[in-house]
Amino acid sequence: MLANRKSHCGHLPAALAAILMLSAVPAAADSDLSDRLTDQIVELHRLNFNYRLESEFQQQKNLLGSQETSERAEKLRGLLKKRAAIYEAVAEFDRAEDDFNEMVDIRPQNPDVYYDRGYFYIRQSRFADAVQDFMTGSRLAPTQATFSYGAGRAFALMGDGDDALQQYDEAIRLAPRDSAPVLARADLLLHLGRYAQARADYDRALTLGLARADRFFGYFGRGYASIFTGDYKGAIRDMDAALAARPGMIKAVVWRGYVRERLGQRDLALEDYEAALRLSPKNDWLRSSISRMRS
Repeated sequence: MLANRKSHCGHLPAALAAILMLSAVPAAADSDLSDRLTDQIVELHRLNFNYRLESEFQQQKNLLGSQETSERAEKLRGLLKKRAAIYEAVAEFDRAEDDFNEMVDIRPQNPDVYYDRGYFYIRQSRFADAVQDFMTGSRLAPTQATFSYGAGRAFALMGDGDDALQQYDEAIRLAPRDSAPVLARADLLLHLGRYAQARADYDRALTLGLARADRFFGYFGRGYASIFTGDYKGAIRDMDAALAARPGMIKAVVWRGYVRERLGQRDLALEDYEAALRLSPKNDWLRSSISRMRS
């Protein structure tokens, strides 16, 4: 996205030359000097990067013209969103937030900006701010399930299970064929110890179809819930499926071993514990479990 052209920031070469001159200071100087030089060079790179990014942004913005139309507003929001993503990637979080704020202020308004800023706040662990944005988006677009789903995630991260469940329920009502809020609600119910309800949601999410990256969590979650509802054979089937989706995931191996031990399948349980120990050689619980079974 960024053009690879020479910077026109005239003060940078002189500043860099001044810094390089300091390299002639005798080696006996305090090591803090090296740290200061590193910090100054890093700062120069940051300034140059910001200058290039701002220059590129202004060029693209100028191409949009000055007439305020819905089309221009959408394109400008798109430019700001891309720049915000770049700033966030290089840990310039204040600048990224400024761009998200500007997206919100553009008229005519698009509710989706509250979705984008809401997830930015989640990534910054600012969950209360995220909730506020998702709720605002939901008021502006009451038929879009994405806002209720986002609010549910933020509430869950805040430890507010009741409000999270309420938001997930609303997201599922609005988008009954979407497996994402069903899987999220299942995970929350599992965390709350409501195993039968969690298993029913995992069943539903897996029936609806999960994205490749989510299949492990669907099978593992249902298998874990099955342990606590007494369906040990179902738990093993699901742990097998979870490991097929993501081989070598230690927690699935450990829990499968635990269930096999409960079923009296001692040799298979021992195989799982030993395989898990190879993945986590400092795990004292696994070591004691292996010793117990061998004795």
